Amino acid sequence: MEENREFGQMPTEGREYGQIPPEGREYGQIPPAGRDYGQIPPERPVRWRGFKLGFLLGALAMLAAMVLVLVGAQMATTFRITGRLNLPDAGELLASAADDLTGSGQNSALTDKLARIDELIDQYFIFDVDRNAMTDKALAGYISGLDDVYSGYYTPQEYRDTMEESDGTYTGIGVAVQQDPETLAVTVLTVYPGSPAEGAGIEKGDILAKVDGEDIAEWNLTDIVSRIRGKEGTEVVVTVNRNGELIDTRMTRRVLDKITVESRMLEEGTGYLQLTEFDTVSITQLEKAVDDLKAQGMTGLILDLRDNPGGLLTSVVNIADDFLGKSDILYIDDKQGNRSTYSAEDGAVWDGPMVVLINGNSASASEVLSGALQDNNRAIVVGEQSFGKGIVQTFFTLNDGSGIKLTTAHYSTPGGRDIHGVGITPDLGVEDDAETEADEQLDAALEEIRRLQ
Repeated sequence: MEENREFGQMPTEGREYGQIPPEGREYGQIPPAGRDYGQIPPERPVRWRGFKLGFLLGALAMLAAMVLVLVGAQMATTFRITGRLNLPDAGELLASAADDLTGSGQNSALTDKLARIDELIDQYFIFDVDRNAMTDKALAGYISGLDDVYSGYYTPQEYRDTMEESDGTYTGIGVAVQQDPETLAVTVLTVYPGSPAEGAGIEKGDILAKVDGEDIAEWNLTDIVSRIRGKEGTEVVVTVNRNGELIDTRMTRRVLDKITVESRMLEEGTGYLQLTEFDTVSITQLEKAVDDLKAQGMTGLILDLRDNPGGLLTSVVNIADDFLGKSDILYIDDKQGNRSTYSAEDGAVWDGPMVVLINGNSASASEVLSGALQDNNRAIVVGEQSFGKGIVQTFFTLNDGSGIKLTTAHYSTPGGRDIHGVGITPDLGVEDDAETEADEQLDAALEEIRRLQ
């Protein structure tokens, strides 16, 4: 068994995001696709198909697999925990699960129903039966029964794609998205420069409506991302809702390098750095950007975390360490009540004046970083109340290469704040006026950084 942790999630393309997640490690955010893939809030309905037998068999398989995985997992304070648990193949797993349930007595009705459904399929169903597809859909449905937007099942290919995305490359269309926990609407947060999505005309704020003609209104984020992603060179048609108008966009999937940091000098002495996700590549990209800005004479930094859905725990901790002296970054409490403390050491890459921008789409790892900087009196936070995702997801690798992502812990800021469902409150509240071309939040951040310089 192999395990990774994220805040994601939302994911890019995983988050298509995030994952990615990311997610909540996943991802992610992210939570970025991953994460360490994956893009955030409580989740709900997943696609249900006509796979009654597969669902029941899959449920049994997943139950057995989860018990093995969770018992075998050793939660520790390290950022990435790696181990291997040899699970039986699907057939053995289903057989042993059925045997166990039959022996329990209380579930004999379930096993009787399984046997009867299997008998009816064999006797009457006129089409070919793909047991693997039935099982995958059943497992996805089983995890969806947790009613948690951040938890999910990944087929071997989906899992490989998710892990790949967190490492800085992925095959997809080049967007980061976020799903609303109440309406399930999936909104585009970022369209990456030079991506198929940008070429097809997808814009920030578009709402995903269909994938290859299929309505995705009731799908969870993991399923949507999986359908959008695919093999390099293949086409996908994504229908977006833009101000009530449905627009079809046809794109060819391709391998993309993930650029998570953009930077520039805004005015003399003031550097601007936008971080779009927290992925494996983010720390290197961020440190290079800070060095470049310092070389240009930066005396104050604006860090823009707006529309950042989150990402990997390792990434946000390392980035927080770049801006903090010796101090705590966050606390994580697991199901057993164990607390892990993540702290920064001496040696920040930037210790000068700093302002952080957040908005309602700043989630998960973005809230970890902004909360840590705020609680340690390291930066002024400007903008709007953040998203409010204060939970962590963990990826578990199963023996056949598939995987599951589960919500495994709560986190709190150095000041002891549990921000789940609440968010980070900015020191200076500023709303962006969508009716104007001006960026009122950035303008306010500039005023603050001038005051601090």
